Amino acid sequence: MKTALFITCILATLAVLANSAQHGSPPKSPAPAPSVDCSDVAVDMLDCVTYLSDGNAEKPTDSCCAGFEAVLSLDDECLCFALKHSADFGVAVNLTRAAALSSECGVSAPPLSRCGSE
Repeated sequence: MKTALFITCILATLAVLANSAQHGSPPKSPAPAPSVDCSDVAVDMLDCVTYLSDGNAEKPTDSCCAGFEAVLSLDDECLCFALKHSADFGVAVNLTRAAALSSECGVSAPPLSRCGSE
């Protein structure tokens, strides 16, 4: 259940970032399949749920940022996976916070526009 919540939060964050990045650009081709099991990798970001949801956390915790960075270092395609499957988990994600996660954590993340539309 925690994995599903985490993946949903990540997906919502990615959706906001993808929507705000390069509006009006031609559609991108789908991202390649991730090289790791993203549902396992996403567990690293469970500590982000209180920040990404409408919880009380004003800022992401250090463990959230460490998990976010770990996901990016293992396989950043898992962010695309999370984005494409977030609706499957029914978690209410604050999209503003999701879009701010990389800057709040001081981590450089690839543009979500590369995830493609399919």
